[in-house]
Amino acid sequence: MTKNRKTPSPPLLKILAALLFLFGLFAFTGSIFLWGEGFILQAPAGTDLTFPIVDIFVNAPASILAAIGLWKLKEWGYVASQFVAGFYIYASGIILVEVVQSKLPLTPEIIIPQVLGVMVAIGLVFYLWSIRHLFH
Repeated sequence: MTKNRKTPSPPLLKILAALLFLFGLFAFTGSIFLWGEGFILQAPAGTDLTFPIVDIFVNAPASILAAIGLWKLKEWGYVASQFVAGFYIYASGIILVEVVQSKLPLTPEIIIPQVLGVMVAIGLVFYLWSIRHLFH
């Protein structure tokens, strides 16, 4: 009888998992407090709550779930990370279009998270594809 050997996680995979976990925490916490604009349950009149609610119910849980799954080299983590990658690219695309249309200001606090999100998404798709054999 052979023992199941635990495959060690590559360091870059752990970095991606940690980033997903942090992105999930930031998405949840930032959305609860409307990124410094106030508490979501006491939002000022006329505040668009679309992004905060999607962050709370989709982005944060999916990012954290994917992070845990990647860290543990689980196949469901791989699948969840591909969903998260698509979500990051889609959401970043929407926000960048709003910047181009002058609905949002062209500031580092808006641009940098979107660029980071797209870079992490590209890493999730291409890097994880190259190590997909590690997931069980």
